[in-house]
Amino acid sequence: MRTPLPGGVRLAVAAVLFTASALGLTAAPAAAATAGARPVPADVPRYYLALGDSLAAGYQSTPDGGHVVGRGYAQDIARTLAERAAARHKAFDFTDLGCPGETTGTMANGGCPYPHPWADSQLAAAERFLRGHRGDKVLVTLDIGANDVNRCAAGGSIDLPCALQGIATAGHGLSDILGRLRAAAGPRTRIVGMNLYDPFLAAWLTGDQGKATAALSLPLSHALNAAIGIADAAHGVPTADVARAFDTDALRTVPFGGGQVPLNVARIMQWTNMARGDIHANDAGYQVIADTFLARL
Repeated sequence: MRTPLPGGVRLAVAAVLFTASALGLTAAPAAAATAGARPVPADVPRYYLALGDSLAAGYQSTPDGGHVVGRGYAQDIARTLAERAAARHKAFDFTDLGCPGETTGTMANGGCPYPHPWADSQLAAAERFLRGHRGDKVLVTLDIGANDVNRCAAGGSIDLPCALQGIATAGHGLSDILGRLRAAAGPRTRIVGMNLYDPFLAAWLTGDQGKATAALSLPLSHALNAAIGIADAAHGVPTADVARAFDTDALRTVPFGGGQVPLNVARIMQWTNMARGDIHANDAGYQVIADTFLARL
C-alpha cells in the first residue's frame, strides 16, 4: 500500500525525474554497466585494493556512541578471496585505502576529513599502487559519491537543489576517477564499482512528514545510482547492484516492529544502523554488499 504524497512532494518528485532525465541519468545502471563489462576472470586476484568512502573503510557506529573501522564489505570480500587463494596454494594480499567522509572531490584532490596514511589523495595513492602492480592480477572495488549527496538530507528533510547538484557532481567526479584508475592500471586489473542503498527510507517510520521524505529519497536514489552506473559503463566497469540487493524499490509491506512497513524500509532497518541514526551498514548489511560484489567476480 502506497502512502499518498502531499502536492508539494509530488511536484518535487516530478522535478527530480525531469531533471535526471535532462542530465541523462535515467538509464538503468545495472544494465548499462553490463554492456561495458570486461570478461569475468577465472582465477582469484593476487592483490585486492579497496577504494572509496566510509563503506569501503568498513565504518560502523557502536551502541556506546563510538565507532569502528575495518569491519565492512571489503574485509568480507578479502576473507573470501583469501580462502579461495589458500585453497589453490596461491599468495593473496589486501589493501584498504577507503576513507570515511570522502567525496569524489576529496578522493581526487585530497582533503579526506578522517585520518589517512597518504600525503596527497586517495586516488594518487591508488595510482601508485596500480602502477607498482601493472603486471599482476589485481581486483579493485570502488564506492564513492554518497557523500556528495548525503549532506543534502540534514535535519530529516531533503534540500532538492543541493541533492541534484550533488548527483551531477558525483557522476562527473566518478568518471574522472575511473579514467585515472584505468590509465594507471595494468591489463590484468579488474575494477568493479557499486551503486548505493537508500538509508533515508528509514524516515518512513517517523510519521507523515517522514513518509514524504522517504518517498522523495527514492527518485533521488535512482538518479544517483543511474549516474554511478553510467560513469561505470563509460569506463567498462561492472556495477554491483547493491540497491537491488537491499530491495530499494520493493514497496510491498512486511511485518516489522509489531506493524507493517514497506520491505525497502525493513531492509534498511535490518541491514544498517539507522535505528541509531547511522547511515552505515551493519555486519549483516556489509555481508550483503560483499556478496553482491562477489557475484560480479
